[in-house]
Amino acid sequence: MSRPEPAAPGPAGATAGPAAAPPPSLWRDRDFTTYWLGESTARVGIQVTALVLPLLAVVELDATSSQAGLLGGFQFVPYLLLTLFAGVWVDRVRPRPFLVLTNLARAVLLALVPVLFWLDALTLPVLYATGFVIGALAVLYDLSSSTFLPSLIGKDRLAEGNSRIQGSGSVARIAGPGLGGLLVQVMSVPATMAAGAAVHLFSAVALFAVRTREERPPAGAAKPVLREIAGSLRFVAGNPYLRVSAFRAGFNNLFFMAMQTLLPLFVIRGLGETSGTLGLVLATGAAGSLIGAFLAVGVARRQGTGRAIVIGFGLGSFSQALIPLAGGPTPLVLTVLLGSFLLGGIGTTIGNIHLATLTQTVTPARMLGRTNAALRFLTWGTMPVGALLGGWLGDAIGLRAALVVTAAGFTVSLLLVAFSPVGRLTDLPEEAHWED
Repeated sequence: MSRPEPAAPGPAGATAGPAAAPPPSLWRDRDFTTYWLGESTARVGIQVTALVLPLLAVVELDATSSQAGLLGGFQFVPYLLLTLFAGVWVDRVRPRPFLVLTNLARAVLLALVPVLFWLDALTLPVLYATGFVIGALAVLYDLSSSTFLPSLIGKDRLAEGNSRIQGSGSVARIAGPGLGGLLVQVMSVPATMAAGAAVHLFSAVALFAVRTREERPPAGAAKPVLREIAGSLRFVAGNPYLRVSAFRAGFNNLFFMAMQTLLPLFVIRGLGETSGTLGLVLATGAAGSLIGAFLAVGVARRQGTGRAIVIGFGLGSFSQALIPLAGGPTPLVLTVLLGSFLLGGIGTTIGNIHLATLTQTVTPARMLGRTNAALRFLTWGTMPVGALLGGWLGDAIGLRAALVVTAAGFTVSLLLVAFSPVGRLTDLPEEAHWED
């Protein structure tokens, strides 16, 4: 296979006290800004890879819709196979070293792929294996990052921190596809992948420079891994907010991955546009995400947490219905696609920021890794199926008709959260009590 206050109401039951000066901005926190730099840079590399890997298959290796779907599926299979075990591991050790090591590993892997291409040794099976390893590294990186942030800034500033990270991630999603599309035009697909390796190397250096050392998990006899995994799944299933969030996100991600698989084929083959156009469309979506990150706190302050989530995901679902309407001359294609991805970026980011904060608020710190792993397993685990579904639908009913199906799926996922306890939230709830 995502997530993520003075800005949002505090936990229920908090006692009022004398007015206190607002805490200094997180931008004045040296360790947070260093972490933010490393995290944002890593997201640039991830976005470049997300654009270039399918292009490498489609443009250089002549992959079909089904083969492109299979490549996407291999990248998300690790979320099914490894996530639950990785979550237990992250809870038992300090997560920050994983942030550094996974970036170093991605740098090596992305540097190796263009070498294989230039040696005429790159095949689709090799690319499938590459996608699987990239996915496995993403599992460790994502869990470590979401677990490390609360220990870095504290739970009381999570809404602000998540907004900063989402905002910079949005800039990365602008720079990544835009830069990737430009480099593909100027150089080549393999050379662009080599540039992505350099980006991950820089990220590893920045994250290594963070001085904060999170506390080592308490010593003691570790419980059996399967028992801890079962406990995290029971915690998610037993919490009304996490249960709804997991079910909605899993359903949504199924159709999101189907759409992502179809999009390069639809733009390049169905509409006759270039990889540069595809990069521009994705960058516009990231620009919308940046706007959504700035709006998210204010929307929740005025509307409440639940309505902010529903409004955000409602806008994101509406935007998906515009994609299959694209057609005709290039200016008209760009108008429809850019408008769709701009609105989708705004709405989805507003929803994701408050869902991430909700998850981190209700989850005890000692089990953040396991809980995030359980959520990733349940929500990102549908993505391999979505990739295969998108490829199959593209071959079976055509690219445009398949995108109509994915748009309908997004609408259903919105209804799942709108008529649920999440949609009725006004304040953030208290941390849930849970005995392992």
